[in-house]
Amino acid sequence: MTLNNKIRSVNRLFARLDNHIAIFKEKSGLSCIPDCGMCCNKEDINATILEFLPAAMNFYLSGVYEDILDIIENKTDDICIFYDPSAVNGNCAAYNYRGLICRLFGFASRQNKYGDKALVTCKIIKSRANDINNCKYLSFAPDISAYYMKLFYIDPSLSMQQMPLNKCIKKAIEIVELDTRYRRKPA
Repeated sequence: MTLNNKIRSVNRLFARLDNHIAIFKEKSGLSCIPDCGMCCNKEDINATILEFLPAAMNFYLSGVYEDILDIIENKTDDICIFYDPSAVNGNCAAYNYRGLICRLFGFASRQNKYGDKALVTCKIIKSRANDINNCKYLSFAPDISAYYMKLFYIDPSLSMQQMPLNKCIKKAIEIVELDTRYRRKPA
């Protein structure tokens, strides 16, 4: 599968997930607090390279990828480079190109140690909902494992290893840059 096909597949997966989350939010009434961004202001968020390929391609095509690489190189912490308290959408300066982990957190579920579905969300949303894990709408929440499995099927090698967000973004940009230069190289 070509890089462009992988990116299109990831974008389709993101579109399905965004729709899934919208349905869950509508049915459950849950939402983030406007301009919160607490989940983004953490240094221990890991992701996969594959989920940031669409962002990397956008940055490459718009000519800002070198600036982003410089920012990553000079960053002294592991907080996502796109975390911006003044940004409109969830404090993310690259909201439309956020990764799978960013889309899932807050409005997705996982199986707990008892095999029951449990919402993976922040303390703020949990405090605003009554007995959230027994919510009658929890069955509508996207399953984290299922979406990561769908990502895995697009490209196992780029979706297996989890690493800090900024490292994923950097590696995704490097892959896009190398692929684009290689494909445009004269025969």
